[in-house]
Amino acid sequence: MSGATAPVIEVEDLQKRYGDLTAVDDVSFAIQADEVFALVGPNGAGKTTIVEILECLRTPTAGTATVLGHDVRSDTQAIKDAIGVVPQSFHTFDRLSVRENVALTRRMYDDGRDVDDVLDELDLDDYADTRFESLSGGYQRRTGIAMALVSDPEVLFLDEPTTGLDPAARRSTWRQIESLAAAGTTVVLTTHYMEEVEELADRAALLLDGTIEAVDTVQNLIATYGGDVKLVVGAGAGEDAAIESILESTATEVYRNETDDFVALYEDRAVAQTAFGDVLDVNGERSIDLTTAGMDDVFLRLAGAPVEVVGDGTATGGDDR
Repeated sequence: MSGATAPVIEVEDLQKRYGDLTAVDDVSFAIQADEVFALVGPNGAGKTTIVEILECLRTPTAGTATVLGHDVRSDTQAIKDAIGVVPQSFHTFDRLSVRENVALTRRMYDDGRDVDDVLDELDLDDYADTRFESLSGGYQRRTGIAMALVSDPEVLFLDEPTTGLDPAARRSTWRQIESLAAAGTTVVLTTHYMEEVEELADRAALLLDGTIEAVDTVQNLIATYGGDVKLVVGAGAGEDAAIESILESTATEVYRNETDDFVALYEDRAVAQTAFGDVLDVNGERSIDLTTAGMDDVFLRLAGAPVEVVGDGTATGGDDR
């Protein structure tokens, strides 16, 4: 991150209400230049609403928000001219090639970048003449990023950039996002993938029910809320009650993850190692791992439940609405 004194984005006491529903409630945070900042939470937490306010697509009910010093209420065109946006579901012309889609976007701006330079930066050269409809999900997403970057934005908004992608495509997209940040683009990322936050974000804000539960560097969030160690006991037949009893009596938090493994959080590694041995004595056929805590554990501590990603790539957890 750069040493810029003025934040690129400032949000203070932001609210968005729809009748009796409060989608965003007194949210405050600031984002610095060249930073990758993640808004984290399940569906319904308020992530997309906040981002759409910053993109001047929605008007806040109360509070203030500025992007590059411009007010989201009164300076909407100045903001739109200076940002790039890749929504979760973005639209292109399916029968146009990658180059044609990017070039069409470029013609919408007086100033911008060379189309071929952007394609080269995102490793799209070999697919430049391929129809968008023929691309894999990962390269479709990469094309969307190219369409956003060709305007030469100072801030890039990515809403759930890897939802629905396979693991290889997801990691490839991560590399592209990292390269953008390294080149000086400020990236605002919304996601429910905790591994994505750990991989990409400098700082993260965790949202639940429209409020921010915590905002800090990823390392500090894990150190403060994640616990020192987690014990993962693989799913298997038999002895569930005995294993759960051992973990419940020794760990600070115990839950089942999406593959039905037991996950137990410990502040003390020695206690975790003792529990490891006790579980091994009860059932030596299950996989048992001691690992450091991560953002999944942070979410568990703050939300009271793990984020669960369902088959279509959406996420539930906490008090999702």
